[in-house]
Amino acid sequence: MDNKATYSEIRRLAKEFKKTNDPRYSTAAIKGINFLINMQYSNGGWPQVYQSSGYHKHITYNDDAMINVMIMLDEVAARKGDFSFIDSTLANRSKNSVAKGVEAILNTQVVSGGKLTAWGQQHDSSSLKPASARIYEVPSLTAGESVTIVEFLKTRPANAKITASIKGAEDWFNKVKITGYKYERANGDSKIIADSKAAPIWARFYEMGTDKPIFIGRDGIVKYNLSEIDKERRGGYAWYGNWPSKL
Repeated sequence: MDNKATYSEIRRLAKEFKKTNDPRYSTAAIKGINFLINMQYSNGGWPQVYQSSGYHKHITYNDDAMINVMIMLDEVAARKGDFSFIDSTLANRSKNSVAKGVEAILNTQVVSGGKLTAWGQQHDSSSLKPASARIYEVPSLTAGESVTIVEFLKTRPANAKITASIKGAEDWFNKVKITGYKYERANGDSKIIADSKAAPIWARFYEMGTDKPIFIGRDGIVKYNLSEIDKERRGGYAWYGNWPSKL
């Protein structure tokens, strides 16, 4: 599912079938949908890569991979838009798959100090705890992908668990927002600059337990100041953003 793979191709196939009515496209789209459903773990999460190893087998929120699959399957379940050709059996399978995915989201939300907070970029498929991926992606809480998760939860029928999950995440976003600074990326580097008029920003990664922004270079060592990591990683990764502002 990394880099928008598979679900993007399924969408294109469904669109082509709607345009042409050529059954080759609908058959291929259905194969892809069934593949994604079969790829899902029994706990409701999706790995980045099917039957892989290392961090690719983690439940992957990074780059909104799992959520984008769920958004598509939600459309399949409703036979919405280009997916109007889907039969009731596959629509029901997709509906159940999305429901399981929501349970995985609720079960992976990190609790700290007795309070619901946010999610990691990826979670261990067995323990459900935030897990590491590339050397500069350590177990942590992430502001970016957690926003997309909350946006999806807001499309679900409300119940006590979902309402509590959304509130917990939004309270956490408010708690960890950074004011009085702006983030600039230019010329292969980035920095944070004091600016009393700047809109709030958030760090990409927060240390679990302390909620301190953290930064990691290719040495894998956690630092607490962006300036302390190597230039290549400072410029090659979005360390701050305004993601929660759209909530």
